[in-house]
Amino acid sequence: MSLRARLLAGMALVAVVLVVVSAIITITTRDLLIEQIDDRLASFSPARRIDDVTPFPAPDVIMPIPIPPEDGALPVTPERTSDAYQGFVQDGVLNTRFVPNVGDAEFGAPDLDLTDLPEQGSSYFTTDSIDEEVTYRVLADRFDDVVLITALPLDDVTDTISQLVWVEVLGATLILAVLGLVSWWVIRLGIRPVKAMTETATRIATGDLTVRVPESGNGTESADLAVALNRMLGHIEGALDDRAASEDRLRRFVSDASHELRTPVTTIRGYAELYRHGGLDDHDALDDAMRRTEHEAVRMGRLIEDMLVLAKFDEERPLDLAPVDLNGLVSEAAADALASWPGRPITVDVDDEPAIVIGDEDRLRQVISNVVVNALVHTDPHVAVALSVRRVDGQVTFDVEDDGQGMPPDVAERATERFYRADPARSRHRGGSGLGLSIVDAAVTAHGGTITIDTRTGSGTNVHVSFPATNTRSSPP
Repeated sequence: MSLRARLLAGMALVAVVLVVVSAIITITTRDLLIEQIDDRLASFSPARRIDDVTPFPAPDVIMPIPIPPEDGALPVTPERTSDAYQGFVQDGVLNTRFVPNVGDAEFGAPDLDLTDLPEQGSSYFTTDSIDEEVTYRVLADRFDDVVLITALPLDDVTDTISQLVWVEVLGATLILAVLGLVSWWVIRLGIRPVKAMTETATRIATGDLTVRVPESGNGTESADLAVALNRMLGHIEGALDDRAASEDRLRRFVSDASHELRTPVTTIRGYAELYRHGGLDDHDALDDAMRRTEHEAVRMGRLIEDMLVLAKFDEERPLDLAPVDLNGLVSEAAADALASWPGRPITVDVDDEPAIVIGDEDRLRQVISNVVVNALVHTDPHVAVALSVRRVDGQVTFDVEDDGQGMPPDVAERATERFYRADPARSRHRGGSGLGLSIVDAAVTAHGGTITIDTRTGSGTNVHVSFPATNTRSSPP
């Protein structure tokens, strides 16, 4: 059963219980009142007050006629104030001695069924009056061939039971109304939001991850559940978007890697086939072929190493963290660049105070080397390259600035994409793989840093890398 059906079934059960309890109370109260009436009948009955019953008067004698006093005064009629009826049945005829004379009501004699009269002893029963205006509770006591009748009207009992029934009806109606209101409240605040969540979950199951559960009734369990579900849906949607983006990047990466590896593989295979067919009989041609083969093999090895580095960053492998002085790494990178590009105008500007960051020294060295080499490779030989390290607002910044031709904004925006080249032919000729700045971006992000490229065509390029600084001021060991 659904929660709504259970709630309605519970209300129906409560209604049934109310009816049964009301009926039991009514019947018990009526029986108790009838029992009290029976006790009064027993106290009114002459048969219960005397041991010997004198012969009853003739049927036509209702009561003794009073004798007028000798002084001529009006006769005094004996009065009997009582709500009891008294009479006797003899020879099948009911003879009335007293009728109830309390109040303004007129009381008729009980409408007796001779079969209700006891053959011996006493019996209690209920019957209407002859004029059907009154209901009597009757006590019949048999003495030989005479049955003494004592009866009391049940008007008070009937009125009391009627009032009790009305009170029970009104009370049960009020209770059911309150229960109905509470049930409606529970359905509105509890069941309806759950139903809305079910509908939302059904839509999500069809693939629509943009829907959210309505958040209403702050502070209720359903509202807390809705907030939690929406937060979970947001995480799931974000995770699926990240997964889709990751799969898209992976497909592009595999496609680009296949394309990049195809060139050196094709070159090496071409020279091998040329040698096998005898096309390299000349010693100089063979040397050139071997040189080109070695060059392509080295480029292919470097490309594979770069892809492995990116794969490690993608797997989020833990870094070997330790305090590192960027001043020393930048100075070493400048010395290596001067050795590889003698005569290039390369300057270094670092503070005397160490610039300490917490990071993986090998990865940070690779970041600095890639940025410097990228600036040297993609600028003309006469272009100056300036390296600098600064501590600014809790950050250690590393800048590589050149005064070359710069890059268009669309090229600068995609410079850190994998295998992206603004001039693919020129970059491949110079030995680039299109992964240098991609590795820089991945390594800097893994260290909690940022990289920005400030450039415009004809105004040079500034690659700005920033890392969180540490509080220590001493050089690392």
